[in-house]
Amino acid sequence: MDHKDDRFLIKDEPSATYEMLLKKAQREGRLGGKHRCPVCGMRFKSER
Repeated sequence: MDHKDDRFLIKDEPSATYEMLLKKAQREGRLGGKHRCPVCGMRFKSER
């Protein structure tokens, strides 16, 4: 790989484990969920 231009970051291949955990968190509403936990700040779909 030629690294003559160091001004740009080169993105690594996505990690399968990271992608799986990210999709699970999205399904469970922990990313961008409507309700936030007052203790840890994690977001959830439901207030319970």
